Amino acid sequence: MQSLHQRVPSARGLVAAAAGVMVAGATIAGFVGAPAALAAKQAGVQRGGVIKFAEQPEAAPNYIFPETTSANQTLFNNSQFINLMYPLLYAPSPDQPTLDWAHSMAYPPVWSDHNTVVTIHLRHYMWSDGVPVTSRDLMFYINLAEAEGPTWGNYVPGEFPYNVKSFSTPNPDTLVMVLDKAFNPTWYDDNQIGEITPIPQHAWDKESANGPVGNYDETPQGAKKVLAFLQKEAADTSTYATNPLWKVVDGPFELKSFGGASSPDVFVPNPHYSGPKPYISEFEEIPFTSSSAEFTSLKAGPSAITYGYVPTEDIPAIPSIKAEGYKITPAPTWGFDYIIPNTKNPQVGAILSQTYIRQVLAHLTDQTTMIQHFMDGYGVPTYGPTPLFPKGNPFVTKEELTNPYPFSIAAAEALLREHGWKVVPGGVDVCEKPGPSGCGAGVAKGQKLELTLLYSSGITIMQEDTDLFVSDAAQAGVKIIPEAKSFNTVVSQVQPCVLPKDKNTPYCSWQLGEYGGISLSTYPSGDGLFETGAAFNAGQYSNPTLDRYIKEVFTAPNLQPYYEYENLVIHDEPWIWQPVPDNIFATVSNLAGYGLTSEFDGGFGYIEPQFWYFTK
Repeated sequence: MQSLHQRVPSARGLVAAAAGVMVAGATIAGFVGAPAALAAKQAGVQRGGVIKFAEQPEAAPNYIFPETTSANQTLFNNSQFINLMYPLLYAPSPDQPTLDWAHSMAYPPVWSDHNTVVTIHLRHYMWSDGVPVTSRDLMFYINLAEAEGPTWGNYVPGEFPYNVKSFSTPNPDTLVMVLDKAFNPTWYDDNQIGEITPIPQHAWDKESANGPVGNYDETPQGAKKVLAFLQKEAADTSTYATNPLWKVVDGPFELKSFGGASSPDVFVPNPHYSGPKPYISEFEEIPFTSSSAEFTSLKAGPSAITYGYVPTEDIPAIPSIKAEGYKITPAPTWGFDYIIPNTKNPQVGAILSQTYIRQVLAHLTDQTTMIQHFMDGYGVPTYGPTPLFPKGNPFVTKEELTNPYPFSIAAAEALLREHGWKVVPGGVDVCEKPGPSGCGAGVAKGQKLELTLLYSSGITIMQEDTDLFVSDAAQAGVKIIPEAKSFNTVVSQVQPCVLPKDKNTPYCSWQLGEYGGISLSTYPSGDGLFETGAAFNAGQYSNPTLDRYIKEVFTAPNLQPYYEYENLVIHDEPWIWQPVPDNIFATVSNLAGYGLTSEFDGGFGYIEPQFWYFTK
């Protein structure tokens, strides 16, 4: 599952939806929960205690229904909120870009018939009302995903569940899927099956609050009615802690109170959870309006925040944070940050559709200065669709190891002049030669190179990066007009433009959008990102050759199609890449546990506080 994240001063670490060459079909028998089980036997482990977890600025969770749409499929909803109550069928590993078979709700998928049939066997889990989690719950999620269609957060044309010829549930513990062709098992496990979240069919398959539970989801019309009812209920955040629907959970925690953006979200252990019981007595997620507000709270000591982060601008103050009793753990993230050009915007879509324009914007992005001066060296550059960290990861081509469009005002100006623009340093460039042989198809004579940038507020480092980008672009006559709004607002305005519904304003008013970036899963194939019509392709970029490469990745026995995809993305610059700040975790010195500050699903990613504990 891919999830949108906010760019934060300390970044986040997560695997959420698409990367890593793993051994297909790797298995770990039984639910051993090895690290957690060993921890429980260690001397000095304390039962009880409250973890106070710092949320990212202006990015409080605001959606509880696991069947998220593209507009609310954020890391903060999926990986830091929903998963505490409704875990993914297969959890990501905290230590490497793979799935965590041992700590998942099902045994590793079994592949057969030349990789055209995949069988899932559930482990024994119970809903909090005493009903078993069954294969019917998996089908319920799948049926609602089909009913959601193109607005589903994981939607990609022709992919799961549309690449399944038939489903069957031979018994309550088994789901069998017959696929429409042979697939690469590792890719399919990570990016298709990995999207499934069990949801309680026996409690939610209804069309109204007072209506009976049935099997409505088994028809397309009925599934749409059920989906509409559940989405309506999920829109009322004031009832998240009281609505009987959300009381039926299968995860390690249940929601005691919901504060949203104004007060903490408080979780307590689910007494009926079938996995390893949480050590702690309460988990609180604390909202903040800015990174400086979070750091002020962090400086107050462990009574205010148990698990927080050090904003990059406050790195010099790390010794004082350590003196308060915190451990500091820096770690890169598995994902990347970017600015999305809206290629279908009615005013400037024709400009942003030009590959050379996106390359110009890349030349005007000074990633080196951003990392050295705004991140204090705690950051990683981004040159393409694959994270450069960890070094030596098999997805990175040699082309991505160096910046193809290094920061250069002169190079940006040269590209613009070459394509028929009158460059006005300090002013606004003007198209003098319209048409395909000049500024590009659809770009009119006299059109100015003036663009608005909608970006997330409350983050010092994003403000600094934006200011630098605006200043550098102006030197080449590219006028960038910045507009800051909260992360949730930016996402809600940018993401729905994947599938415009209003014919009068079909492609939204934003021109450049930046909420941060995306956290990846364990096989970064690009299908949810750059494929035509994909859920995260908010800028409506489209390249048939790239679509073909992406589809070839699904079935290829090696990474060659992936490399073709990667290098084409590097050339085309569909997004304007930004550097990724490291996570700089601050945890109280006696807090420990499995995946606590991992660079993949720990920290600001797929958190699993059921494995965390205080030492005596």
